[in-house]
Amino acid sequence: MPNTSVKGRVVDEHGDGIKDLTVTAVDFDPFFNEDDVLKSDKTAADGSFQLSYSEDDYSLWKADRNPDLVVRVFGPAGRLLYETKEEENFSAPTLDVGNIKIHRGNIEGWLVTNATLNPENGLPVSLFQGNEIKHLVDGDTMFPAVTQAVTDAQTSVNLMTLFFDVNNGFISKFKPESEFDPANPPSTNCKGGMESTLEEELKKKTGKPVNVLVTNIPLSADDTVTEVREFFQSTDVKTNYFQKGFSVLHSKAIILDGEKSILMGSPLKQSYFNDRKHAIHDVRHKGSLNHDVSIEITGPAVAQIDKTFETVWKATSQNLTTITPNHIAPRTGDNIASVQVLRTMPGGTFKALNPGDENLPHGETGILEAYQRAINNAERFIYIENQYFTAPDIVDALIDRMKDSAKPKLQIILVLNFRPDLPGYPNKQIEHVRQLKKAAKDYEHQLGAYTMWSRCEKGVNAEGKKEFETMPIYVHSKVAIIDDTWATVGSANLDGTSMNYHQVGLMASSAIAAKLLDKYFKLNEDLNFGKFIWDVYWSIVFYVFKQLFFDFKLLLLIIGIPYKLITDFKEVMELITETIGDITEIPEILKDVFARPAQHALPFRSRQPSRSIEMNLVLYNGIADQPATPVIKQLRDRLWQEQLGLEALPPDMQTVPDPANMKWVETWDAAAAQNQEAMKKKEGLPAERATKILPWAAKTNAEHYLEALGIRTANLRDGADKFLFKDCKFDTKKKLLPWPII
Repeated sequence: MPNTSVKGRVVDEHGDGIKDLTVTAVDFDPFFNEDDVLKSDKTAADGSFQLSYSEDDYSLWKADRNPDLVVRVFGPAGRLLYETKEEENFSAPTLDVGNIKIHRGNIEGWLVTNATLNPENGLPVSLFQGNEIKHLVDGDTMFPAVTQAVTDAQTSVNLMTLFFDVNNGFISKFKPESEFDPANPPSTNCKGGMESTLEEELKKKTGKPVNVLVTNIPLSADDTVTEVREFFQSTDVKTNYFQKGFSVLHSKAIILDGEKSILMGSPLKQSYFNDRKHAIHDVRHKGSLNHDVSIEITGPAVAQIDKTFETVWKATSQNLTTITPNHIAPRTGDNIASVQVLRTMPGGTFKALNPGDENLPHGETGILEAYQRAINNAERFIYIENQYFTAPDIVDALIDRMKDSAKPKLQIILVLNFRPDLPGYPNKQIEHVRQLKKAAKDYEHQLGAYTMWSRCEKGVNAEGKKEFETMPIYVHSKVAIIDDTWATVGSANLDGTSMNYHQVGLMASSAIAAKLLDKYFKLNEDLNFGKFIWDVYWSIVFYVFKQLFFDFKLLLLIIGIPYKLITDFKEVMELITETIGDITEIPEILKDVFARPAQHALPFRSRQPSRSIEMNLVLYNGIADQPATPVIKQLRDRLWQEQLGLEALPPDMQTVPDPANMKWVETWDAAAAQNQEAMKKKEGLPAERATKILPWAAKTNAEHYLEALGIRTANLRDGADKFLFKDCKFDTKKKLLPWPII
């Protein structure tokens, strides 16, 4: 008899059954590398389950095929708690998985336990009390803080970052505006406004261990590995780079003396040097407008941040010399908080070679778990501002929470980009926002989505009226705040890369589609209509072929690489020449492409899907038996003052009211509508150079976005003014993207 069911029981640490968990039987499909759900149901009162299905559910392509079975257990917010070991080619009528033991601490509460890695142990990971917190919003506070911290360091400096722009005049600290006006720089000796640069401060730390770790982006010449190595080669600074398939070192942190750290939202590039005004005319930002959030921490939690740096460094097989304190005393004072240091880490990369080393064979997905737990526990409001919003598990968690009629109604506020800078992300994000808006309407929650814009006075026209220039501000931050009791800040975007696995199919399919549209839908004399029809025909044939026999990623390799070589041979050869050292990584990259996706790190998987290295702090205020702290409210105050253009928040936003009395989305909607109306009428606003929020629109082009809101686009900028320090003047000719890539 063919296989038609699975059964088992889910029990807690005491052996008692756990009811109402979702259990799913899955067949690992041999063709599509996707999970075919055979049956889902809830556990009974005693924790037992039996799932029945038909053999037709898994034998579509081959009549005598047996399933490759796994059983998954999900908790609140659709969070994966457990996955059984795969039973390949299973032929018995029923698969009995026996008792699945899951500690209740892995199911309930706020504190992250890395539940899937050790389901029987429900203890929180990397939880530290007594940490002093300082928020660094936007580059004009972060870059000087990092530079000064290096200057003040006494024993050691460890720095890891995505990029470090050491060769292009990166100025990380300017003189105060009372001495140097960034809007009106001098026409001579303009570098007199520079106080110091980070790279020069690092070079000065002679006789002390100073370690700089950057990312080698696979098959790309856009990283700064070579520049950093050459810049510091004759100094005491030791440099290194991380490279492992598609896994990118996206975490950005600096550790000083082993006791103080800054988790940076931005890489070390001039284009991220913005203040809260995000003025189009400012010498410090090199022509780009970016909003970002970083966080400074001093106290016991720094030990885990430093340990992460050490773990990543040692994975490169280079020796590390550093000074680590034996004990970091808890801090006292006003801005003290309990935090968890949480990470996304790829599997199969970090091995313990010496006593004290971390052994992470499966990697970690603690940041996603933190979001899922917090969203599920939200009682008042959820505030998210993030560079990307394409992670389906985050959207699922928000929708599951909104469906829960036993919990209070929520105010949900999203600050996003209208055009994220990766292929496929803009349209996927539109899809997700629409899903959330529909769910909010269906289940009677309040949800508002917004984008950030800079609006600056340009001058006076012939009629004596003020003219304004407008430009989008790129949201680069990775922040969430819930109920003023939970917050997270760090490097993790809300996409698969930062949460759990690279969304390769999404990016690759969109890139190819964009290429085809660009190639064939430009109606000019070069368009060969016959060739277009022929190519469309073969595209359809290949699509059907792919659907029947191949996973998209395999088809991409078979067709995409030769196609790229033929159509862009020169470009490809230049790329190969520049990145010849990456060739050894190709086998690892291919393994990453074919790894099966997973919501969380799973011990029974032979290979984890590729994911980036990320690190976030999660802060707790009076929940989960952690002490109260003002630092979460301080962060919300600072961010909302910038977003809403206020010197101080109104009284109804100073504290968190009962759900029935909360009208925060209405306040945000009113502010966005006021800005929209003023921009339509070319009127000034109370804060002429403050950041402006606008209502979200389902557009991925700046001009179309403003037109959808009824706003004229005559003075829409595609790039801010770029200042050339070598010439002491602005370059008004060069057009730029409104934001840097990554």
